[in-house]
Amino acid sequence: SKEFPRHYITLIDLEIQLSDGYILKIPKGFVWDGASVPSWLHWLFPPIDEGALADLIHDKLWTEKQQQFEYFGYNIYKARKFADDERLLWRKALAPKRKIFNWISHKVIRLLGGFFYSQQLKIPK
Repeated sequence: SKEFPRHYITLIDLEIQLSDGYILKIPKGFVWDGASVPSWLHWLFPPIDEGALADLIHDKLWTEKQQQFEYFGYNIYKARKFADDERLLWRKALAPKRKIFNWISHKVIRLLGGFFYSQQLKIPK
């Protein structure tokens, strides 16, 4: 849409049970960006593929980072690692033929994601 270029919007409410039993609720109208791939690489790694649900889960976990931070006992490392590893788990299940992209994107997220994840977290004193 013009309001959210290169973004996607969920058309229904979703409830997804994650690997640890947590029920992730994604409301209708949630805006997400697919896989965060630079546009010049879209020809090789499109932002939407058969593993898109994994990227949606990851984006929702990142927007809920304060709740996830609390859920993991105020351990930033555990909360972020869970979100990243959960994405990889779902991508492997949904897009098993995209092993190279799954591996590369996971490594990039683990390497660079920390710079962005801890922003806007309220850390208790």
